[in-house]
Amino acid sequence: MSITLLTVFLVEAIICTISGEQLYIKVGKDLVLMPDKSTVPDSITSILWKHGKNKAAEWDKDFGLDIYGAFKERTTLDQNTGELRISGLKKSDSGVYSVEFNSKLLDRTYTLSVIKSVPKPTITSSCNANLTSCILTCEGDTTDAEPVTYSWKMGEGAWEFLDKQRNVSKNGTGKSTNSYKYSCKMNNSAGEGEVSEPVELVLGSDGWLTKARLFGISVFVLAIAGVLLFIIGHRAKTGVWFFEKESMPWKGEFWKHQREVGPTTDTSNGVSASTEEALARKNYHKDDSVNNSVL
Repeated sequence: MSITLLTVFLVEAIICTISGEQLYIKVGKDLVLMPDKSTVPDSITSILWKHGKNKAAEWDKDFGLDIYGAFKERTTLDQNTGELRISGLKKSDSGVYSVEFNSKLLDRTYTLSVIKSVPKPTITSSCNANLTSCILTCEGDTTDAEPVTYSWKMGEGAWEFLDKQRNVSKNGTGKSTNSYKYSCKMNNSAGEGEVSEPVELVLGSDGWLTKARLFGISVFVLAIAGVLLFIIGHRAKTGVWFFEKESMPWKGEFWKHQREVGPTTDTSNGVSASTEEALARKNYHKDDSVNNSVL
């Protein structure tokens, strides 16, 4: 960017004196068109400025000065230098300006674009499902303000001239640029616009379902499945649940069917279940005999 353009951005001059071919000036500012002195004849008898094909201002040494159409009340013409000054520029003032000295058209013309100031932008974001990559857009109504350039700042860093959109994502080092606030602003030849409100973007490193979490979940599911298979397999093989077995898993009896093992033993008193049942029947019959004797 040229020093002249930077100066225009930083200093809003009340009067813009430009003699280039392509001119961009803010609405409401003033325009001064100064013909090249080398093209001005020593003896000037007439000056005619045109806006497109229409007369804007005309001076003749015999008939004096005339200002035409929408340029009245805000245009002056210097009869000595040919300088044309238009104040309070309007959008309708845009167009091509040409000048004639002594009825001779000069080669150089001036194309004027009257533009609006750029607005204060807002930043919008569009992110992927895992919030690992986002596109930021510097939004604002730039109608009648073109051409517009865009600048971005990340955190406390320097301003960078970028496109209207910028991509923010995790880079190849595994780090992410999500720890900063982002700001943008617009610029055009009329000047520099206001800075947007900063936007803080929070990105996920890899999304919630990382590789480590996926591995942990897989191991957990496989472990649960293994335990269930062990329980169901033992039940199918032995006919009883594993917690009903007195032996431990590393002993052979743990895996034998209940019919092969025989009656279980009550570990509290060492008496087998079948013995307890026989004693119970004997006591029952004994009690029954006593009752009959009493009767």
